[in-house]
Amino acid sequence: MWYVIWTFSGKEERLRSAVEKNVPSDAYNRCAIPKRKIKKRIRGKWESVEQRLFPSYVFVETEDIGRFNDELRKIHGFSVILHNEDDYYCPLSRDEEHFLLSLIGLGETVEESIGIKEGSEIVVISGPLVGMEGQIRKIDRHKRIAILEMELFSRKAEVKVSLELLDKKI
Repeated sequence: MWYVIWTFSGKEERLRSAVEKNVPSDAYNRCAIPKRKIKKRIRGKWESVEQRLFPSYVFVETEDIGRFNDELRKIHGFSVILHNEDDYYCPLSRDEEHFLLSLIGLGETVEESIGIKEGSEIVVISGPLVGMEGQIRKIDRHKRIAILEMELFSRKAEVKVSLELLDKKI
């Protein structure tokens, strides 16, 4: 199951390195910091840059969250596994897990998607957004991003990913 660790923004890589160095490898399967590739205009040119998809959050896949948490507490620095009011650790739901893994795949980076506009509909022809057109809530063509809405951490969250819209040639 996937769980979410909260840490200070900008300290995600430091936390992951500490987990990989100090937590026994049999206490967890994978530790990930989802990122996205987006296009930014830098000095008049469009360049591809990577940004954290969920700043302040590190995702960990483990079957024994109690043991993982015990090991995490030994690491110097501030981090907390997200939990509910009753102090039970909250794994991602199956839908949240499926959404996250469909975006990042086996890596950690949401690659750029390419789509075309057919009338009032958007059809994604390549990239991780293929088949996810129904979750796109807004498109910012100027910034070349699609804003997806999903349930994450038991609340609505907006996820911004790269989407290049091409003009359909007739």
